[in-house]
Amino acid sequence: MSDSILDAAELEAIQSAIRESAPTTRRVQDVGIEPTRLALIADDRIADAARPVLIGLANRWGRAVPRSLRTIFPGTWQLDVIGADVIDGSTAKEELRNGWIAGMTAGASEVIVCVQGPVIDIAAARRCGAASPPIDTKRTPSPVSLKLFGPAGRAMLESLGSAWREVFEGALTPSTDLAIVARMLEARSLVRVTLTFTGVLAGRVTIYARPETIVARPQALAAHKATVAMIANALANVSVEVMVELGTLRMPLRNFKSLDRGTTHVLPRFVDSRVPVFCEGVLKAWARPIVWRGVLAVQIISVVSQQGTPTS
Repeated sequence: MSDSILDAAELEAIQSAIRESAPTTRRVQDVGIEPTRLALIADDRIADAARPVLIGLANRWGRAVPRSLRTIFPGTWQLDVIGADVIDGSTAKEELRNGWIAGMTAGASEVIVCVQGPVIDIAAARRCGAASPPIDTKRTPSPVSLKLFGPAGRAMLESLGSAWREVFEGALTPSTDLAIVARMLEARSLVRVTLTFTGVLAGRVTIYARPETIVARPQALAAHKATVAMIANALANVSVEVMVELGTLRMPLRNFKSLDRGTTHVLPRFVDSRVPVFCEGVLKAWARPIVWRGVLAVQIISVVSQQGTPTS
């Protein structure tokens, strides 16, 4: 290494000259294409568009359900929307267990309604002429209870059909086609709207729908095939962190706590030993430390290839 020493004024003059002579930042060449923001994934875009539509439908339905079930469930209660989100078919498959399930269609649109919780046992008890059983939120409804819930479930579907006509064209009618459920469970994205009973009833109602059957698929954005030169120009101004490791030390905590000003620790390598050069934490080259124009620098002596072998 060079032993030349510059004073502060000489060092500043050299660094100023380097800054002035450095090449300017590369600019992307004008290729005659108007830049646009990157689009969201198509499935996410259509699901985001379908969520508010289904929430509006669920709010209308929640207001209509108490009127359609007042003879089955007397007392003060209501069905409130608590949220809507996007899930996949495998998640829906787990959620549909132990519930009363029905499919509905309106042209190309398909909807699944799932009722779960104590409301099923309450409806079954009232149909048998008994008073409402104690609410047990952890009890799984029996097959008999699910069957006895049928009239209440069909009344709910009828009120959902009425709410549907206020939002969409066409009639939403119950369907016994099991393929509706199969298509839901195989879908990559579903919109799920959850409603919950409050008051003298307890339980949950969930609406599932494939977003592409609820809203029209958004128009695809124009795409331009990028050339290698365009990609290189676009990435040329991306900043990356380059770190040179001159040496590392490992010491007991007791020695670290005793560090004081002026303490000297010798690094486990010689002055002219090669040092690793990391780019964003990945080893990319080996270099030799030098002093260049009074500034500490490194001189690349080999580059690490993709296979991990250095090349001179």
